Amino acid sequence: MKVLLLGLGRANLGVAEYLVNKGEDVFVYDENMSSLAAQAQKMIANGRVKKYSAQDYDLAITSPGFRPGKAIFTMLNNQATPVIDEIEYVYTQLHDPKVIAVTGTNGKSTTAALISSVMTAAGISHFLGGNLAPGKPFSRVLLQDAYDYYVLEVSSFQLMRIDKFRACIAVLTNIGVDHLNWHRDFAEYRNAKLRIFANQDRSDFAVLNFDDEWIRKLADTMEARAVFFGHQNAEGVSLNGQFRYDGAALFKNAGLPLSGAHNLMNMAAAIAVAKILQIDNADIERGIREFKGLPHRMEDLGVHKGIRYINNSMCTNATAATASFLATTGPRIVIFGGRHKGDEGQDYLDVLVRSAKACVILGENANFIADYFTEQGYSQFAVAENMKEAVARARAFASPGDTVILNPGFSSFDYFGNFEERGEAFRDAARQD
Repeated sequence: MKVLLLGLGRANLGVAEYLVNKGEDVFVYDENMSSLAAQAQKMIANGRVKKYSAQDYDLAITSPGFRPGKAIFTMLNNQATPVIDEIEYVYTQLHDPKVIAVTGTNGKSTTAALISSVMTAAGISHFLGGNLAPGKPFSRVLLQDAYDYYVLEVSSFQLMRIDKFRACIAVLTNIGVDHLNWHRDFAEYRNAKLRIFANQDRSDFAVLNFDDEWIRKLADTMEARAVFFGHQNAEGVSLNGQFRYDGAALFKNAGLPLSGAHNLMNMAAAIAVAKILQIDNADIERGIREFKGLPHRMEDLGVHKGIRYINNSMCTNATAATASFLATTGPRIVIFGGRHKGDEGQDYLDVLVRSAKACVILGENANFIADYFTEQGYSQFAVAENMKEAVARARAFASPGDTVILNPGFSSFDYFGNFEERGEAFRDAARQD
């Protein structure tokens, strides 16, 4: 079988290895072949994977980053070549996998990791990965022994290209505006997210955010059994000073490892999954309380010369940035900005105008933000050309007891290759005198 891989990055490397081991004829297409990682280059150099050539293919497997509308998709469509996502292909190669899939605009990485922490506390064999970054792509399991469960973060990009992929438990954390530079409009983005429920039946579960009326109403339209999480729901996981399940108290929310109302909801969603799995309450609480957090998500870098530094580089949309900012207290100097994803983030900018001690703008939308601040009469800001300068300017605004937080609100794909690179640059600059 001739298989064309669209991209040979972290997602498709495992697929390539698996296909080669199966004896398939594997080709790769990438718009910038010279930028492929060393492992990919080695596979091409030794002939295990061939460079793309115009011919008929039996199957094309795409990594999440390949947008619809590219010429390669038109060519494959004209040849009637099936195109599926990496998660779809991996799913079809496993024997009846039990998948716990998490999607949403915000909180999906943390929720997936919280589920994993609880399952670890309960001693349940599972894989954690998918779109989670930093983390392991789903394709990694093709080269490993089977797990009892597969906990996956899945993106709208991936869900658009599934066919048989099915989650026995599917979690939708929330829906907001994001990735409108990738999707045609909000409706397409939202519908892509909803595909997480597409192949479920009555034996499966859908974990839904009760506080979002639109999401709550989904329960009436789907085959899966709904389990809610929120504040006011009588059934499912609710939070009012303590976590409850179907009204029965579980444990108090004091002393938890993550701050902010949004993280409490991430925990509630994870608890809902744990209750579906019939995990003991003591293991649930231990898994939640022992959770260490993820890099680049409200990562406390400590205090240096009286100033606290928080790395929240993963925060790439305005809704998440607002929630993260409001989860912090005291005088805050915010480093933010990047590339628009179809949303100018005005609500976030307004919060900063009202509540930030100062702001440092870093990114290609800096002029837009600076103009907006000036129009609003907000003058406590500076523009930086790189992260080192941004941290230096933030320190100039700060006093002992203040917090400098990298809380971008926009994509990193302008000055940085990804949010991890942006977060590492912040870490390095924050540690310098």
